[in-house]
Amino acid sequence: MPHDLTDHQLELLSRVLQHGGVLSSPFGHSDEDALLPALLEEIVVLEQMGLITVTPHAGSGGGETLTLTEEGYAALGMT
Repeated sequence: MPHDLTDHQLELLSRVLQHGGVLSSPFGHSDEDALLPALLEEIVVLEQMGLITVTPHAGSGGGETLTLTEEGYAALGMT
C-alpha cells in the first residue's frame, strides 16, 4: 500500500532506519526544541499509518521507542 509521505515523515522514518530500525526518545530537549511538538505529531501520524510502532518506556521518566514495521521498511523502498 503506497503512502503519501511528507519530507519530514520520510526523514523521521530514515532516522529510525539509521538506528537499526529502532530509535529511543526523548528527542532533543523539550524546553529548547521548538520543533519537538511537530515531531511528536509526525510520530502519531506514522503510527496511525502503521509505519512505526511506539512503545512507551517503563517508569515515570517518559520517553518511547520507535520501531519500523514491515510497512515502514516498504515505504522507504526496502522490501
